[in-house]
Amino acid sequence: MDNTISRSHKDGRLFFFTVLYLIIEYARPMDLIPGLDLLHPGLIVSIILLIALFKNKNIGQAWSKQTKYLLLFLILLAIYVPFAVNNRYSFEVTKTIFLYMIFFCSAVLYINSFERLRSFFSVWMFIMIFLALRGIVGKGIGGSSFLHDENDFSLLMNVMLPFAIFLFMYESSLKRKVLYITSAVLSIVSIVISFSRGGFVGLLVVLIIVWLCSPRKIMTLTIVSLLTLVILNVAGDSYWARIDSITATDQGTARERMDSWNAGWNMFLDNPMGVGGGNFPVRFPEYQPADMPHGMYGRAAHSFWFTLISETGIPGIILFILLIVANFHDINFIRKVKDKNDSDVKFARYLSLAFIASFCGFFASGTFITVNYYPHFYYLTAMVVVTRRVVDIRISARPLAL
Repeated sequence: MDNTISRSHKDGRLFFFTVLYLIIEYARPMDLIPGLDLLHPGLIVSIILLIALFKNKNIGQAWSKQTKYLLLFLILLAIYVPFAVNNRYSFEVTKTIFLYMIFFCSAVLYINSFERLRSFFSVWMFIMIFLALRGIVGKGIGGSSFLHDENDFSLLMNVMLPFAIFLFMYESSLKRKVLYITSAVLSIVSIVISFSRGGFVGLLVVLIIVWLCSPRKIMTLTIVSLLTLVILNVAGDSYWARIDSITATDQGTARERMDSWNAGWNMFLDNPMGVGGGNFPVRFPEYQPADMPHGMYGRAAHSFWFTLISETGIPGIILFILLIVANFHDINFIRKVKDKNDSDVKFARYLSLAFIASFCGFFASGTFITVNYYPHFYYLTAMVVVTRRVVDIRISARPLAL
């Protein structure tokens, strides 16, 4: 009994560090507190979690199909390091995914109850509100790193938005409903203010998928209509003029993006096993069009898909397909679990719908920017595995209908 209580307290502390890492990763307090970045708070918390993982006798509980595929993807990236043209870039990408794996395994191990799952997503929503406000003030700049670009910022808002909408539909508490709808409105305003065309495409996809997935079509249509009114009221003529330019693929940044995609495809054809993580920009001059300025070293592929195929080749494509299939298999399982008298199960079902729209928003916006080594996809995957595990624990304790 004492050992069980002691382990529960220890897990509670490690759950705290897991959530703290999420806050540091996304809210980025280092941007607001002078000198904090010199302490490397994210790295410190990662080391604490890594040591805990090595000492955890139940580490096997973190195993899942997704864990296996992510581990294989990490190994694949590590194999590229000595062979890539730029070894340092390849190593940095590998290190980044390794750090994501620490969070991934920690989340699966320590978010082991519905109480903690609810707490986790409460933090996720508060981070969303904080970032939306920063994005509005910063006109599409939400912070440093993967938040220091309007396209990157709007993609993250599209990833977070479905959780606000579906948790609004789930909640019965008026205060929480107001909180969630407020966060949804703020995120949409921040996307419009960012002037990101990819963000607009992702937003449209999210709203459509939210409506298609919702079990409450009339309510969802009302919510989507209200959010659309927000867009129409916030967006001015200059915004719609920029959105209209999406179709002009023969000029400006759209033409440059198409050139990058073409280079990515040709790079893949020449290197079907991949050129190594982070090495598309290094190899781009070999594949750039003749009418581009000479030696465009450092140009990104500006697409999740073309970065994936060119840098990780056929092995990376296979692993990501397997990851996506495993995620949607778990999401579908969660969605089908039913118990009218269990609010926790209902909560998990609404999360499963949010996962679908969130992944769709990520891939839609990510089609236009390189986001392969940002944390969003990997952390969303962790959230899916965590939710499935918590539901499984509930099922084992009390059989539920499927």
